[in-house]
Amino acid sequence: MKKIVTMTLAAAVVLGGSLAINHGYAQEDSQKASQAKELIGIEKAKEAALAKVKGTVESVELEKDFSKTYYEVDIDQDQKDFDIDVDAYTAEILKVDENRDDDDDDDRELQAAAATDIISEKEAIEIAKKHVTGEVVEISLDEDDGRYEYDIELKTKDGKAELTIDAVTKKVTELEMDDNDDDGDDD
Repeated sequence: MKKIVTMTLAAAVVLGGSLAINHGYAQEDSQKASQAKELIGIEKAKEAALAKVKGTVESVELEKDFSKTYYEVDIDQDQKDFDIDVDAYTAEILKVDENRDDDDDDDRELQAAAATDIISEKEAIEIAKKHVTGEVVEISLDEDDGRYEYDIELKTKDGKAELTIDAVTKKVTELEMDDNDDDGDDD
């Protein structure tokens, strides 16, 4: 009887270990598959969002939650603001939230400025990439103390970089690098 119990226990351990190993391989395969996917990029995310809701793109930000990676595209349309979540790999529209636009005066000023002498979003990205190598994950055009500027965040191989670019003079006014080293050392 002791022998049967021991053999049953040994079989359970071997089977359990095999299942755990197979489960580990399945997780690893799933992770490799998701890593192999390519992000659609900010431009395609904007195109997808604008196909759903016409208006002016105010900002685009790459977001991650527990189950998905998506671009959050903020669009201004007359008296409304829309937050549109676009799947970062498929360009599928995941969610559309509509809100009343409380900052309509500021939006009209930004639109007027955009129509005049400020650089395009594409130019701002080119300037940022001359200073930092990485993938743009967030960009927005803002007015600060009467100046228009682009706030751009890039994901780099070492962490992230945040730049502020004057939208008229094309000068980088702020550059902050944040590496993945969270031990507090400032080497």
